[in-house]
Amino acid sequence: MSTFEPPPPYSPSAQSPPQAFRPLPQSARPGPSRPRRRASLSTLPLSILHSIIAYTLDPKATPSLFRADSHEEWVRRVWGMFRGLRGVDRRFYLVSTSLLRELYHPAYLSALRGASTDAFPHDSPLDPGPDGGGDATIQSQSVFARRGRETAVFDRWIAVRVGSELRQVESSLSEEGEAEEDVIKRLQPVARIEDLLLTLPPRLISPQPETGSSPPPRSLPLPHSHLSINLTPGWAQVYLHPRPYTAGGGGRELVLEVRRQKDAEGSVRRIGDGLEDLQRGLVSWGGRVG
Repeated sequence: MSTFEPPPPYSPSAQSPPQAFRPLPQSARPGPSRPRRRASLSTLPLSILHSIIAYTLDPKATPSLFRADSHEEWVRRVWGMFRGLRGVDRRFYLVSTSLLRELYHPAYLSALRGASTDAFPHDSPLDPGPDGGGDATIQSQSVFARRGRETAVFDRWIAVRVGSELRQVESSLSEEGEAEEDVIKRLQPVARIEDLLLTLPPRLISPQPETGSSPPPRSLPLPHSHLSINLTPGWAQVYLHPRPYTAGGGGRELVLEVRRQKDAEGSVRRIGDGLEDLQRGLVSWGGRVG
């Protein structure tokens, strides 16, 4: 049997004499320890949380659960994301909504009537920042605060489509309603024009939300946050609200009505011309421009 010699006793090297103790300067001393946040899904970076939630819809991630009826399993998981995961907290809502929009965006575009330069002319940012932190003001806002008007219509269309798909897998007797078509025919054209109002010059339409609790003045520029559009077969009407439009209630006042054009962009250009006439005094407040 081989034996091992024990290591020699420790002795400081002659080349490295022991140093006298010197206290650290105040600037170099570590500060008080900060309590560490408990690790959880809600503290993960948004990019990682996005990957985790996306895998819930991937049949390759859990193939055994998709084996019986892959379509029904997928539909139920989409429903679970829509009704369940989005309600966990703000971050889960942002990620799940982003995935749902990406999933249904092609179907929504195919359902639209007519041509347009951009289906979503007003940005609706979902990601508050690469680390999930973002600006403190944005974090304190509602998740709907910066959402474009057509994006809100798109979200409603997704809600209708997800519910319809679930009913179809639950019962073969389920009939497709007209709710999706109603959203496209009634809500989408109005929302498109409302978003496109932001393409008009700032001297006509102000992109900044009106501050204060008092109603906005009857003058240009008009605050976009307080405007809405009403469409009739022949006319596009611009209304000014005393409160932000998304807040609802409070009545409304007609600013101008112009003759509708064949597309949303043409109608918005006509509204811009009418507001120019209003600014020059060629048309009265609440007047009609043919």
